[in-house]
Formats: sequence, C-alpha cells, structure tokens
Amino acid sequence: MTSTDKRRQLIRQNSKKRTPSKSSAADGAIFTKQTFVAFLITLAIGAGLILLLSLGAYFHPDSDSIIRPLALIAAALTAFFGGFTAGKLRGGAPAICGLINGILLTGWMLLLSLCFRAHSSGYSPLISTLLHTAVPVLSFAGAMVGTKKPSKNVRRR
Repeated sequence: MTSTDKRRQLIRQNSKKRTPSKSSAADGAIFTKQTFVAFLITLAIGAGLILLLSLGAYFHPDSDSIIRPLALIAAALTAFFGGFTAGKLRGGAPAICGLINGILLTGWMLLLSLCFRAHSSGYSPLISTLLHTAVPVLSFAGAMVGTKKPSKNVRRR
C-alpha cells in the first residue's frame, strides 16, 4: 500500500457516519436532573429570602408600607441567585439552564398566585406581566454571571 492509499483509507474510516451513542441519552438525563436540583435550590433560596425579609418587615415600625418592595426584592434575588446556581451546576449550557430555571420559577409563582388569589400582589395586568417576564431574564443573567470565567490578564513587565 502506498501512502496515498493509507490516507484514503484513514479518511474513509473517519468520515463514516456514527450512530448516536447512549451517552446522549445519559447527558439528557443528567441535564434534567441538574436542572431539577437547581430549581429545588432556587426554591430554598426563595424561602430563605422570604424568611429574612419578612423578619425585617416584622421589626419595622410601619411594615405595611414595605411589604411590596420587599416581595419584589425577594423575587428578583431569588431569580438571580437561582440562575447563578443553575449556571454553576451546569457549566456547559448555562444560558439554557438559566432560562429553564427562570421559566420554572415563573410557572411556580403563577401557580401560587392562582392558589392564593386573595393575597396576590394587586398590580395591574401589564405591570404583573412585566414583572413575571423579568424573572427568566434575571435567571438568565444570574446563570451567565455564575459561569463567567475570570480574565487571564497577564501583566507584562
């Protein structure tokens, strides 16, 4: 065999179509598990923030006036840090994991607002829609911040 025949044979071997391996199904299962774990951590973060901020409101002299701002702060921080956690858990696809986490969190908030309609926010439908749209955006931003790699600036002398 000449060297060109060997090259052609090598090219044929490398150009054969490969069948999808079982690892792609395993990667999907791992992605689903990590997304679910990130969502549970997000819910725990939200519960902790609500507890801390409600304690702050309890000790405030006029707690009725600060309930709405504290609730918005808790929702925003929950979305951001939930996305941060999702990005850290799944470093390979932080944008998708952050968006999925934000969408799940938005769905959870909407479900809770349906169950506790009497205690819902009282915002107009437009403002409420904008606030619920901000949750996936904040989660996406948190995921991107969570996976941002530090720049390797080399100091030159």
